[in-house]
Amino acid sequence: MLREYGPTILVVGFPYNEDGSHGALASAASGFAETLAQRSGLPVTRVDERYSSLEASAELRQRRAAGTRRRRVARGDVDSMAAAIILERWLRDESGTLR
Repeated sequence: MLREYGPTILVVGFPYNEDGSHGALASAASGFAETLAQRSGLPVTRVDERYSSLEASAELRQRRAAGTRRRRVARGDVDSMAAAIILERWLRDESGTLR
């Protein structure tokens, strides 16, 4: 996929707790990010993924209620939408509209 899409940077969601401390899966996420950087040779940036799954679930439910989504919401749908939310957060941060 890296050859096909040719990214210049990779974004990984990082699990923080509500209080800003590292979440239970932070060590695994850090290890994944480091391995990804080593294998790809690309910079990897971590983005706060707090509440991304909740936001994704709410968005998908809203789309279904509005009739713009017909099929049931599966776990994979939530994961895909959460990944998009994480990427949007990074894009907003990079453009200076966050912080």
